[in-house]
Amino acid sequence: MSDGMSSSHTQLSSTSSASTPAKLCSKTYKKASQLYLTRRLPESLASLQPIITVPTPQDEHLTNGDHAAAVAPIATAPSTWRIKVWNLYITLLSGIVDLGAEEGKSQFGQKEWKAIATQVREGGIWETVVQVGYRGREGSVDAEVVYNLATLILNHSSSQSLNQQRLETYLSSYGQPNLDLADRLQDASDGLQQHRISAANGTDTPKDLAARVRIIELFTLHVLPRNEEWEYAQEFINLSEVLDEERKELFLQTLEGLKEEKERGEMRAAELQRQKDAELERQRDDERRQAEEEATKAAAAQTNGHKRNTSEVDYGIEKGSPRSKAKGSKASDKPTPSGKSSSRTALSSNSKSAKKQVKPESRSQTRAAATMLRNIFKKIIQSVSGNPLSIARTLLFVLGILMAMSRQDVRERVRRITGSAWQKVKGTVGMGVKVSYI
Repeated sequence: MSDGMSSSHTQLSSTSSASTPAKLCSKTYKKASQLYLTRRLPESLASLQPIITVPTPQDEHLTNGDHAAAVAPIATAPSTWRIKVWNLYITLLSGIVDLGAEEGKSQFGQKEWKAIATQVREGGIWETVVQVGYRGREGSVDAEVVYNLATLILNHSSSQSLNQQRLETYLSSYGQPNLDLADRLQDASDGLQQHRISAANGTDTPKDLAARVRIIELFTLHVLPRNEEWEYAQEFINLSEVLDEERKELFLQTLEGLKEEKERGEMRAAELQRQKDAELERQRDDERRQAEEEATKAAAAQTNGHKRNTSEVDYGIEKGSPRSKAKGSKASDKPTPSGKSSSRTALSSNSKSAKKQVKPESRSQTRAAATMLRNIFKKIIQSVSGNPLSIARTLLFVLGILMAMSRQDVRERVRRITGSAWQKVKGTVGMGVKVSYI
């Protein structure tokens, strides 16, 4: 009777201890999920920490007095609650990383948020789940948890090398029996024997098969293409024993479509880059052409300025022109009041002298033009000696004049302007003659 009571007490104690992690995980999950739904992320994370953390040896109520084999409550919980708690934890970490640096700093503090983001982006969360929740046995991790872990790293990590390595390890060790007798006895004492038996062949139920297919799909169509492992993905699909022929064909077609889409994207990116480079080159050519045009305009303006200055200087030469002589002749040829005969004689002499002045006037104009040309050449020589670049401007100016004069309409216009100017000069001289006659 004593032995029976002892065995009953042991069995009751074992049942009570086995039910404790399930109740604890259930209560914690409900509280943490409610906090997560109300976006109280720090409180939700804090409420999950006690069941996903290995307790210290002093916490005898969690370790059942076994100080050497202290495990987290999640490691001894039933599979249903274990999957729910880890999926909530993974979703919570993804939401925390999505907050960004500023919002994460305000809610968690800069140091804590950075540590969580680093754990997710570098893949440390996977090792934490394996060690804390499954005692380091990679192949014992629930398929849904593996899928969510791989998706988390796929969305938040720039490199998928660690993700590929973890999935390869899991797929190669999934369903392998545990040959360690101590681990098997420990599994039996923790209520995990049923899970190990169900995982012995990996796909003994439709649910296990669907979960494994999802993991293979994630591995071959998302992780490996991110690592440029196209041939490896194709070979893995062809050699997979889990996929049937229909799924293999579908996966291969999808993989080929992803590869073609990536190649088209690279071609579009290269074309956009070429267009951008061509546009930049066109802008540089336009700027260069505009600079050359501005330099040409500045040179032409400077040449026109030199021409105006030369004209202003040369026109001062006409101080000794025939007009001054005509004025002098008018002052000297004034008639004196000596009678009619003398005035008639003076008028006749003045008319003769006016007729004679026509010929010397043309000579004086020729000399003035020669003097003006000589001064122009002197000014040009002085400008060239002072500024060598003015040679080019002078040549451009001369070429411009020659090209302009080569046109018939320009020559006709210049001839008309010259003729009108000459008529004005002749009219001025005639007026001077009439004034002097009077």
